[in-house]
Formats: sequence, structure tokens, C-alpha cells
Amino acid sequence: MNLNKDISEVSLPQKTQDDTLRSNTSLQDQASRATSANEASQAPSSRHRDLNVDEDPLTFSLDQLNLHKEPLMAERMFLSLGSIIQHAAEELELDIDVQDIQDALRRADQIARNGSRDIDALSKIQVVLSELLVLDSNHLVEAATVLANASRDESWRLPFGQSGLLALFLRVQATIGVEDRLLIPSLKFIGNTCADTDINREVAISPAYIPSLVRHVADPRISRTIVPVIYNICSGYERAQHAFRTSGLCPALIRLLQNPRFSEPNLLTYVYSLLEFSSSDDYDFDPCPVNSVQTVVELLQRDELEPDDMLPIIHTTAAFLKHDRFQQHFIEHDLEYALMEVITRSFLSYEPNASQDSPVSVDQTPDEDVLLSLRKTVIEILSDISATVAFARRYTINSTLVDNLIRWLSSQRQQEQVCACLMLGNLAQSDAVCREMVSRLSLHERLVEILEYQTHPQVSYAALGFLRNLALPAENKSTVGTQRTVEIIARFWSEEVTSQIQHASVALLRQLLNSCIGNVRWLLESLSSDPDSPAHEKTYLSLLLLLFGRTDDAATKFETGRTVATISRCISSSSQGLPPQATNAIWHRLYGLHPDIATPLAMMISQSRFPVLRSEGWFALALMARSGEGSAAVSDVFQQLETFGVLVSTITGQSPTSERPVPGNTTGSDSNGSDRSPEQVQQMRDKDRENALVLVSELLRHTGDSLSDIRRSVLEDLMRGPQSPERAQELMTRAQSEDRLE
Repeated sequence: MNLNKDISEVSLPQKTQDDTLRSNTSLQDQASRATSANEASQAPSSRHRDLNVDEDPLTFSLDQLNLHKEPLMAERMFLSLGSIIQHAAEELELDIDVQDIQDALRRADQIARNGSRDIDALSKIQVVLSELLVLDSNHLVEAATVLANASRDESWRLPFGQSGLLALFLRVQATIGVEDRLLIPSLKFIGNTCADTDINREVAISPAYIPSLVRHVADPRISRTIVPVIYNICSGYERAQHAFRTSGLCPALIRLLQNPRFSEPNLLTYVYSLLEFSSSDDYDFDPCPVNSVQTVVELLQRDELEPDDMLPIIHTTAAFLKHDRFQQHFIEHDLEYALMEVITRSFLSYEPNASQDSPVSVDQTPDEDVLLSLRKTVIEILSDISATVAFARRYTINSTLVDNLIRWLSSQRQQEQVCACLMLGNLAQSDAVCREMVSRLSLHERLVEILEYQTHPQVSYAALGFLRNLALPAENKSTVGTQRTVEIIARFWSEEVTSQIQHASVALLRQLLNSCIGNVRWLLESLSSDPDSPAHEKTYLSLLLLLFGRTDDAATKFETGRTVATISRCISSSSQGLPPQATNAIWHRLYGLHPDIATPLAMMISQSRFPVLRSEGWFALALMARSGEGSAAVSDVFQQLETFGVLVSTITGQSPTSERPVPGNTTGSDSNGSDRSPEQVQQMRDKDRENALVLVSELLRHTGDSLSDIRRSVLEDLMRGPQSPERAQELMTRAQSEDRLE
């Protein structure tokens, strides 16, 4: 069922008709004639829920007439109200000028025939009805019934509000102990009068009226009336939504749903919408019982649900699950299965040819955007909940839920694969779990297969993230990181791939290379085994460096720099377990085939936003400079004046120019967004200076003879200790004088 702002008439159950007041004989006769004369006409739809009186054959229905087009119906309203007032005055001996009121109603009738509305006449009616309220007269029930029908014509909404009639019936519904036969038509009048009329809605959301409106919600006897009333007040009007949200509408709706006496399936569409906006971010969920989230999730199991109905339920579920106590209840009662079923059901029930057992025609298929939004939101919920400690404690790797997720990895439905990768990836937080997922379940093989054959970006991104978690334990790196894996990862570095996926692929590669010399060797393999092919002199690392030069995405550039740093650390640490000849061969291949290997590191030290990355870059450059080939590669990046200026400022602690600040984050914010104390910031700068001095020392040792006199003298001066700002500037001026630094 698609929920829209057009809310059609919902008849009251037969059992309530005995409580409905019949109109007087004159009203019955004229209503019967009006209905007979216009039985084929239908009022145009509006975007509100149309609230009619009970389907009593002795009352009239404005579904069949338009008041502003049929003077007879305006006459009917005024005639009926005039008759009611006259009978009340005679019976109760009211001190009112009945003749004056009758004259006013006749004038109002004439004005209505011309398409206008007489507020003064309505105001006179309001005064009389207010007195009837004080006297607790049955005649007020008759008047409420007439006005509830008349309020379905939108042209009367503003006059009803301006005359005070709306405020009167709001007071009626707020009266403790008011009988249903008066309460129900009063609520219908309120709901119709407020539909699409913001000025009337402002009256209804007064603090004097909202608590009683909310109180009525939990009463299943009048739920079929109060639910559409509140929907009409709130639909499309944020101020009303906020007012009801902060007045406890959400727990009232939960109590209604949990009441075994509540049985109004036709109202559920509106309940879903009310739940959605009453549980948004600014709501305090403390008044809601802990099992509220279970009540909401169980709504998803109704067979007749359409995707448009599911969405508000899912959004409400997401709002609840932002709070720990609802998360705990959700997990303890295995409600994840219900949400996973929503994803599968969205394929089996709503897509054409999705199931031979339940085919769906194209015309019946919901909007694909709705289905995608539904699945996306459910996946986000399941991803978030699976990242909690409570989830990991309840669902071990041997649980049925995990078995279901593993099957989803091989699903042909992309969203099921995405969900499986995210949830299993969140479970893969400990080394023990990751080792078992690789050694016993071989999940890495399924993920590599997904990356090789799946082209959907969301699936690829989720699989890359999951595989990265599996690569964290040292024992898994060589198993996960095969030549095939490296080759598949490198495919994501083409121009057609999004930057987000490229970043994820480089992050996975860096994790595979960390302390794993075997994977470094795979990265340095030639793209072609044919010695005559140009690709023979290119490696997978060459493709990564091409990506660095091509992409505009800073995150991918930084991740590439960190990967280069990881490679240098891995080779250096592996040299203790490899023969010197083997280590030298790896270094030679790294520098010989990749002369621009230090360029990503230069970017890392040249930025000041992420101090941690800057320090990582200085360490890697100093490490590379320890060999002759490495010094040559590092020396090349400092041919650029900007990079050389970073070197000068890092060692001297002074800005090389009056405009350029010393690199570093003066606020002490690191790459993780956490704040560091000034002492910690200074410690990082001191460490950077030490690594920069090691770098200069190694450059002088390995490349000193090939340096120009100016370059060598500048580097030697940097090694002499602290420099004044003037001295730092003088060093930069000397460097600028060399043609190669211009």
C-alpha cells in the first residue's frame, strides 16, 4: 500500500453505530433527499485523511456533495444547526435571542450560495455551543455531528478556525470524562478543520490541547478516529510534528500497538508515518519501554506490507537503535533476522521475475528507488548493530546468523552481498576470529572471487573492507595476499573506478604489505613475463604510482604514500631474516624500476593537516636514504624548492619565508581528529627534526660527491645546529640561486 497524503474515508465499525446520535427528522429527510439527488457525485481528493461521521443511513455524507458548489448542503448545515439551537433553547430555556440567530443563519445560507463564508454567523453558533458545553447538553452532540460532516469541505476550514469553533471542540476533547458520542465527532471536526490548514494547526498544537490528544492515542476504542486526526494535524507541518514528538506521541503509539484490543489494520499506514516523525533525532526516548524496538520491528512481519509502509518502520527502528538499551534488547531477541528478511523479501515480493512462486507484474512493481532506499537503510542498521560488543558476544562464528551471512556472500543479489560483507567484517575484529575465517572457512577466497567478478561498486567496496580486516593478523597476510589478489586489487586503479573504491583498494594493499615481504615481492612483479614487452619493466607498484599522479583524491594520495612507507619498512625489517643479496635485489628492483618512488612521501611531509602522516613520511624518507640508490631517489624530490623549504623549516624550526608557517598543526589535532597536548605536538616536531637530520646526513654520505657546491654547503649548514630565522632565510636564498631548484 502506497502511503500518500490522500486519506480516503474509513467507516466506523458497526458496533459504534449504536453510540452515534441520529439527526432529527427534518435533517434525516433532507439528508436522504440530498444523498439521493447526488449519489453519483464524488468530492475531489485532498492530501489529508477525510474524517466522516458514522455510516449511518440517517446521516448525510459530504463524500457525495461539494458544499461550495451545492447551496443545498450549506443550507443543510445552517438549517440543521438552526434547528438544533432552537430545540436546545426551548428545552434548556437558554437566555439567547433565537430569532436573531435564525436570521443570521439565513443570511449565512444566502452568502454561502454565492461562494462566501459568514464568520459572524459561525461565531454566534460558537457562543451557543459553548453554553451547551457548560450545560453538558446532548444537543452539542447533534451539532458536533453536523459540523464534523461540514468540515470535510475545505472551504469551511478557515472560517471554522476563525469563528472559534475549532478551539471549542479542542476544549471538548480535552475535557476529562467526555463521552465517546461527543468525543468522536469532535475529533473528526478537529482533524478535518486542521487538514492542510497551518493557521488552524497552530491552534491545535497549543499546550492546552496536545496532552489530551496524545492521551487519546493509547485508547483502542477511539484509535480509528484519533490516529487520522493527529496525522492531519502533523502531515507536512514540522511545527506540529515537533510539538507532538516532544509531548510523548511515540510512547503513546507504542502502547497502542502493544494493546491486544487494538485491531485496526487500515490505520497502520498512518501509524507508521506518525511513528517515524515522532521518533526523530530530537526526541528523548527515555519514556519508551525497552521492548519498543521489538514492537516496531514486528510490524515488518505483516504480510500486506508494501515498501512505502516499510520505510517509516525501518527509519523508526534506526532511531531506536541509536540508544544502547534498545540495541541490547534488539540483539538479545535476535531481531536481526527480521531485518535480514526484509532485504530478501524486497527481492522475492516486489521485483519482477524475482521468484517463480510469486511473480510480480511490471505495473505492480514499486518504485525501484523506494526498494533501494529500503535495502540501504536496513543494511546501515545491521552494519551498525553488528559493530557492537554485544553483537559479537551473542553471535559467534559458529552461529546460525553467521552461516546465513556466509551464504549471502555467494548470493546473486548485490545488497545481500553488501550486507554480508559489512556484518561479517564487523565481526572480524579479533585476530582469533580473523584467523578462523581464513584458515577454516576460507572466506578470503570468496571475497577475492567477488572482487574479480563483481562490478557493482557497493559490493566491491564492502568486500575490500572485509578483506582488509581479514588481513590484519600476521598469520593471514601471506594466505590472503597471493599474486592473484595483488593483480585483482590493481584493477581498481583504472580511471573508470571511483576514488572511494580506489582508496579502499590501496588501504587493503597496505595492510597486506605490512611486515610481509612475500607480498612486497608480488607487488614488484613485472606486468608481463615477456622481456621484449614494455610492460616487462612495469610492476603493480608502477600502476599504483600512476594512480598517485592521476588522482585528485587526497585520501588516496595519502594512502599511497603510507603504502610506500610500509614497503620501505618491510624491506628493512625483512633484511634481518634474508640473505643480504636477496635484500639488495629487492631494494634494487624497488628503486631501479620506480625512480619516482619518493614522490608520495614528499606530499606527506609537505602537508600540515595530519601530523602523524607527516612524521611517517619523514621516517620513511630517512630509511630510504640509508642506501645509495635510495638517496638518489630521495634527493630528486628535494630538487623542488617547496619540498626543500619543508626540509629547512623542519630542521631549523623556522619559517624559510615570512609568509610560510612552520609545518605543523598548531591546534595539536592529529589525523584521527583527537587533540594532542602542546608537549605531545612538540615531541612530534622534535622527532621529525631528528629524522630530517638523519636524512640530510645520509644524503651527504651517499650523494655528497654528486652535489653542487651550493647544495652541499646548504645541507652541511643544516647539520650545524639551531638556526635563526635570518639564517634559515639565507639558506633558502642560497638554494634558490641554484638553477636546479628554481
